[in-house]
Amino acid sequence: TCAYPYGISKLAGERGVLQQHGDAFSTIALRQGTVNGHSPRMRFDLIVNTMFKCAMRDGEITVNNPSIWRPIIDVRDTSSAFLRAVQADPSISGVFNVAYDNFTVGQIGDLVKEELEELTGEKVALTVNAIQDFRNYKVTCEKARTYLGFRPKYSVPEMIKQLHAQRESYGDLTDQAY
Repeated sequence: TCAYPYGISKLAGERGVLQQHGDAFSTIALRQGTVNGHSPRMRFDLIVNTMFKCAMRDGEITVNNPSIWRPIIDVRDTSSAFLRAVQADPSISGVFNVAYDNFTVGQIGDLVKEELEELTGEKVALTVNAIQDFRNYKVTCEKARTYLGFRPKYSVPEMIKQLHAQRESYGDLTDQAY
């Protein structure tokens, strides 16, 4: 069950859309993993992007609970998922999880650290805390692969490469716009 307003509203919208399914109308609901990566309307409050921001600004990544899971997807792959949904055979309906893969928060921290150290030639500190967090999500995306032909391309290191390539365009990483 979803205990947070965002999850509650997404579930309600999904249920409403799925009720529209009929002989002449197919419905597909995409449950996206946490969307990350560079976009024209940049956000730095998402896990990979936040770790990138902190590493670039402070030289440090903080992981509050390394063992919890998150499904991750690059914003570039989301457009592919929507395209596959629109192109799907009209007989296909239902809920489809779309993500590149599931990662623990600790794994994400390691990937961001390693990629940025390689790109910048500078050390990035990694601080690991043991703060309890009940938001633990691990999903299977096999249904989207099988029925929609969705195959994401962009891994966490590829997200970091793109964020790093765009770093000059961000300016002040603490800006409220992000």
